[in-house]
Amino acid sequence: MNRRNALWCLCGIGLAGLTRGVLAKTTLSSIPMKQHEIAMRAAIAMAAQNQSYPFGAVITNANSGVIVARGVNKTFENPLLHGEISTINNYVAQYGNKNWADLILYTTGEPCPMCMSALIWTGIGGVVYGSSIEAIKKSGIDAFIFTAKQINQGSNFSQTQLLGGVLESECDSLFMNRKRS
Repeated sequence: MNRRNALWCLCGIGLAGLTRGVLAKTTLSSIPMKQHEIAMRAAIAMAAQNQSYPFGAVITNANSGVIVARGVNKTFENPLLHGEISTINNYVAQYGNKNWADLILYTTGEPCPMCMSALIWTGIGGVVYGSSIEAIKKSGIDAFIFTAKQINQGSNFSQTQLLGGVLESECDSLFMNRKRS
């Protein structure tokens, strides 16, 4: 290896350390499904606060399962306040912008490209969702055709783990039976 290639390699290693794509400390598959379901039920309870757009979310500590932040879609206040973004903002307000790799976000609906990108930028350890983008579109809610997985794979630095379909039928019911204006 010549000096130029060695320098590029070292710069790449150094730059990689600057990204928020920190390796998650817990794998989603190592968490018992019962713990995923408890957190998803909390996200479903949040979703009940917005009967038209029932996107509810919670952030938990990956190891203990303790809920550290909650949020719900508030696009009637601000078009950017999807459930996931509200929850991220609530976490940061309480704990600051730190410890993301130790956290999991649970959301009733598969994150849109905006939300998934925000979650990737946080470096969150995992994202668990109930309803798929396809189910959300069938409920009459406009949605991008890109999946969370596609957005996640589109970054060369993301270490965010994904798990879909947790309490899917309950989440699908929220969207299919939502209040329509």
